Amino acid sequence: MAHFSAHKVKESLNNSIKSLFDRRQDFFNNPSSSFTREKKISFEQTIIFPMIAGSDNVDTELLDYFGEDKLPSQSAMIQRRNQVKPEAFKELFHDFTRQIPVAKTYKGYRLVACDGTRLNLPYNSSDKDTFFKCKEDRKGINQLHMNALYDTLNDIFLDIELQRIREMDEMGALCRFFDKGIPLNPSQKWISLADRGYASFNVFAHAIHNNRLFLIRASKSFVDKMCRNHKHLLDANIADFEITVHIGRRNTNELKKLDNYHCVPSTRRYDYLEADSNEFECLKLRVLKFPISETTCEYIVTNLPSDHFSVDEIKELYHIRWNQETAFRFLKYAGNMVHIHSIKKEFLLQEIYAKLTFYNFCSALASSIEASTKDTSKHKYAVNHTQMQKICIRFIRGVVKNVEQLIAKFVEPIRLGRKYIRIIRTQSADSLAYR
Repeated sequence: MAHFSAHKVKESLNNSIKSLFDRRQDFFNNPSSSFTREKKISFEQTIIFPMIAGSDNVDTELLDYFGEDKLPSQSAMIQRRNQVKPEAFKELFHDFTRQIPVAKTYKGYRLVACDGTRLNLPYNSSDKDTFFKCKEDRKGINQLHMNALYDTLNDIFLDIELQRIREMDEMGALCRFFDKGIPLNPSQKWISLADRGYASFNVFAHAIHNNRLFLIRASKSFVDKMCRNHKHLLDANIADFEITVHIGRRNTNELKKLDNYHCVPSTRRYDYLEADSNEFECLKLRVLKFPISETTCEYIVTNLPSDHFSVDEIKELYHIRWNQETAFRFLKYAGNMVHIHSIKKEFLLQEIYAKLTFYNFCSALASSIEASTKDTSKHKYAVNHTQMQKICIRFIRGVVKNVEQLIAKFVEPIRLGRKYIRIIRTQSADSLAYR
């Protein structure tokens, strides 16, 4: 499909915002009175502001967006946002993303990674859903867990599920994603990629029952357990074999006679068999093992057919999954999701979905820039995502006109094979009192 031009991307966003206004009964708290009179802040500006608000305090962000002559008060913006339901921002995210062309696929499949990340929120000890203490003698922090479906080739977020930090359930989120499919196009062919935290019989079952293709990294201990009657198949340095796993809920003599039988205890989820059921299920899986260093091997569980996806292709697909980790970093830091400006629950949801929409807006623009970039024999090139998001904010404000030409100045070579030590730091949200 053809790429968007910059002004086409902006036009699509404006059309999606207009469609929300046309459906005021669904998305306004008071449809009969909200946004019926002309004021300093329009409906479009109310929607756009949480998308492009940066790391400064609200008054400074309002000044940057509206300018000196038309500057509204912080209270006026709060009143306007109170008139809009969070569902409006969620619908905007899905409606706009639905319009982005699928420019890249792998053998006709979209590569959709699933992973989770924690979102640091402004300190609010009264919000029991998000507040917790890591240590008793510490102040405590507020967090949400965001599970996300992410198109790794087109660099766009497709869907999310937010969870209370004390009820975090990544496996359950992936199962629900399998059940409902990609909200943009349920008939679209896609391969789900996930890390080893998602490897479980229940996840595999949800994928198979919904005819979804998946590729999930697993730990050595999980694979050893899964193949306990056929461990000899894992002895080779490189292994690629198919296996049938029988799943049941009871350890009866009849069931234990089944080859490679696994009893899922009542304390573990398996949604397709009742806890006291005498029935069983067969999961046909493909298991791969290959070295990634002199001392370490990787294990993959998938249902991709071996005659269409070789071991080398499986390795390539899993490597592509790492793009989601990079996307989370750009979303949270370049996209300012770490600088939430609200404590109120409804406003938090508004900002989260607004930032996701803005990220996809930037990625749609980057797609058109990268399509016109000439790769050399030495390097492929990609847009500097951090600089691009800063330019896109100015493009939405109307400060930048020739956005494509400006972004093209910040195209950089992709240097493959680079490795860095992963530095993990303790983090918390920036306090609203200092912004």
